[in-house]
Amino acid sequence: MDNRLLDEDRVFQICFVTHDVEASAKWFSELTGKPIPPEGKAADPEEAQAVYMGMPAAVGCRIIMFAFGNIDVEFLQPGPEKSAWRDLLEEKGPGCHHIAFKTRNLTRRHAFLEGHGHKLLQRGEFDGGHGRYAYYDTVKDLGVLIELLEFDDDKEPQP
Repeated sequence: MDNRLLDEDRVFQICFVTHDVEASAKWFSELTGKPIPPEGKAADPEEAQAVYMGMPAAVGCRIIMFAFGNIDVEFLQPGPEKSAWRDLLEEKGPGCHHIAFKTRNLTRRHAFLEGHGHKLLQRGEFDGGHGRYAYYDTVKDLGVLIELLEFDDDKEPQP
């Protein structure tokens, strides 16, 4: 078994869940002086093929992503349905949801995290179908979730 989580020495993204993505983005824009980027969303259910707590799920969210030279800062407003996003927002209120790392082999990194007792909470395909995401329960140890991001144009062959 591979004994590491990281494929590269970089935190890819930090995400904050919020009740109002527009208000949060406006505040962050005023704080940083960066213009508000265009809004994105979760993939449509047929494309996303999302799984939440082991079951197929139609989950949605609104996203505004600020790109910095070394990291992306994401603000995410979950839809009303149960999801890893909605759960943390309801349990803790607005705040940091996850730290994301890019991976070239989601299958191998999934085995690594689950082997360390970090259960998969939710996974799915990106909007546009160019990769996938997976959230792992690391809240007890880290205070936030870990997200793994795998992009089709950079992934290793997998079983």
